[in-house]
Amino acid sequence: MSKISKALEKARQERGEEISAFEDAPKRTEAPEAPAKSFSATKVVPLCDVHQEQHRILTAIRNPAVMDRYDLLRTQILMRTRDKGWNTLMITSVKPGEGKTLTAINLALSMAREAEQTALLVGTNLRNPQIACYLGLEEGAMGLSEYLLEDVPVSQLLVNPGIENLVVLPAGRPMRETTDIFGLPKMKQLVSELKTRYPDRYVIYDCPHILDMPDTLVFSSYVDAVVLVVEADRTPRKDILTALKTLEGRSIVGLVMNKALH
Repeated sequence: MSKISKALEKARQERGEEISAFEDAPKRTEAPEAPAKSFSATKVVPLCDVHQEQHRILTAIRNPAVMDRYDLLRTQILMRTRDKGWNTLMITSVKPGEGKTLTAINLALSMAREAEQTALLVGTNLRNPQIACYLGLEEGAMGLSEYLLEDVPVSQLLVNPGIENLVVLPAGRPMRETTDIFGLPKMKQLVSELKTRYPDRYVIYDCPHILDMPDTLVFSSYVDAVVLVVEADRTPRKDILTALKTLEGRSIVGLVMNKALH
């Protein structure tokens, strides 16, 4: 029996049982007391300056205009979500290669710089994980896959990239069969727990593209809102409309026109 099959079978056996993602043992009834907001127990992996520059990470960008654009995106999202209590955001794109992962990373960094917020960046593109590569984390770094399939507590998987108010949960090792995994009650419960653990934290999920990707459609029902990334002068209008139709009923707080010349 594969690990995915075992995880699905285990989920069937544990329906109705509440399990905290941050604990080693199951907890059936009482919710855990929220710990003090501290990242002292989280593994710290400082970002490499050269690596940040190569991958256009916000902390290495010196162009004030680019900084302003990410800060404007952050401000617009905060204005559209904060009063509603929405703090879980799915970042997706119409097709692959439109820049959604970099958008997710830099939005999380911008959120972390905002005085009233902290940010958690979660790699949920399990088929093609990119966050660890962009941030220069060690190859094979454990993450969401290991939590879902091997019951590794989230507290052992979080990484602080040496940036105040930002924590990262990488995707972990790549997986092929992910649609059923995203449908596990364990996945939905994790999103719920991450949403409520710290009231001032925005949780940003770097998801796969939306067209022809059932994983993303399943996951979109778990989060408060969606940000759709579109590559300027490349993504056909009909594909954008199809993506919006696919996400019908979800709260789309913005479309990001990426790689625009002006």
